[in-house]
This record gives sequence, C-alpha cells and structure tokens, in this order.
Amino acid sequence: MISFRPFRELMTKRNITSYRLRNKCGPNNLDGKTLLRLMNDESVSTNTINSICNIFKCDLTDVMEYFPDQNTDGKDNP
Repeated sequence: MISFRPFRELMTKRNITSYRLRNKCGPNNLDGKTLLRLMNDESVSTNTINSICNIFKCDLTDVMEYFPDQNTDGKDNP
C-alpha cells in the first residue's frame, strides 16, 4: 500500500494549505479532486507526484511511503 502520510505531514510542517496548492502554485497547481485522493491515500499520477516534489522542493520519500499489502490470510504477498 502507498501512503501519502508524509505529504500530509509536510503540508502541516510547512504550513501549506490546500488552497495554496490549488491556486498559488502556477503550473504546478493541484486539482481539488487530486488533493482529496492524496488525503485518502488513493492513487494519483506520477505527474502529480512530480508537481508535489516541485512545489515542496523535496524527494519522493518526503511525499509517500510504501507498506507491503497483506493477503486475506494475513500473510505478506510474495
């Protein structure tokens, strides 16, 4: 599973609002629906990740983290 918890923490740490991400980032503005997807750990495009890294001047690991998926039997996927 991909989590965007680091992105949400980065927003808080740098005091950046969703309004600013939607309206004040020039060519890197993010759509409101995209922000909602990020807040709910849903999939987004690599273009979105690129825009976030440009806005925050950060690396991928500052935006997202990976957790292995679990099978229904509770074992890790191979």
